[in-house]
Amino acid sequence: MTIATVIQNVANEAGYTVESSIFTSTETTTKQLLAIAQRINRDIFEAYPWPKCYASGSITLVGGQATYALPAAFSNYQYETFWNQSTRWRVLGPMTPQEYAEIVGFGVEPTIYQRFQIRGMSNNELLISPTPSATNNGNVLIFEYIADRSVMPKTWSASTAFGINSYCFNNGNYYFTTAGGTTGATPPTHTTGSASDGSVTWDYYNGAYSKFLADTDVSVFNEMLLEQGVLERFAEIHGLDTIRPRFEQQLHEEFGRTYSSKVIYAGGATRALQYARNGVAVFGTWI
Repeated sequence: MTIATVIQNVANEAGYTVESSIFTSTETTTKQLLAIAQRINRDIFEAYPWPKCYASGSITLVGGQATYALPAAFSNYQYETFWNQSTRWRVLGPMTPQEYAEIVGFGVEPTIYQRFQIRGMSNNELLISPTPSATNNGNVLIFEYIADRSVMPKTWSASTAFGINSYCFNNGNYYFTTAGGTTGATPPTHTTGSASDGSVTWDYYNGAYSKFLADTDVSVFNEMLLEQGVLERFAEIHGLDTIRPRFEQQLHEEFGRTYSSKVIYAGGATRALQYARNGVAVFGTWI
């Protein structure tokens, strides 16, 4: 379901009128619903580590180099997933500020295990300690992370017009156009550089995609959950008291369904208010 359809459905249910073209609209309600949808979709993304956003990363160590670039779509790392694939030793971390201060203060770095810390605002935010030596040159570190990709552009299709700086999705990959036109018969499959497709030139895109950018974009999450969140926030702003609040419950239940084989706690103050929380159990008496 596209973001344009989500906004239209919410407007219809709330009894409002919106324009069909969301991103070119200057109409107040349309713009407001889009802003709410951007926020709610982000709230869903940040609520849990969704498996749909899992990604794998790697860096190749260089002797004498301590800091390295994180993946362009990096949001946050998965706990205890850093390994030196070359030596088969774990890379411990993240270092606490105190641990890093000890290294700097004493001038002594550990030599048995490598450690990491994600710090700073530069492009090279991944710090490896001790600084890799010549013997570490070429070692590959692997790790798991959450990709900042809560939105997906429309899926590639043949004989479709794309403007310049447009995006598409195909077989798990994101692409953007550096030259617009009409697509041919062969979808983009490359994972580096550019490729021609009919009169379109697609560049592989490895960065974040965290906001709706076009009417045809879709959320990677359950669209009914997104609709409910947008509807409730819109109703709150406009004083529509007849809307039943269900978003929070549906959010937790949706994540619970992604781990159906795990321990799920249906939590809440009463039997009537129960929220699924993955991997957490509660003990005590229900009210």
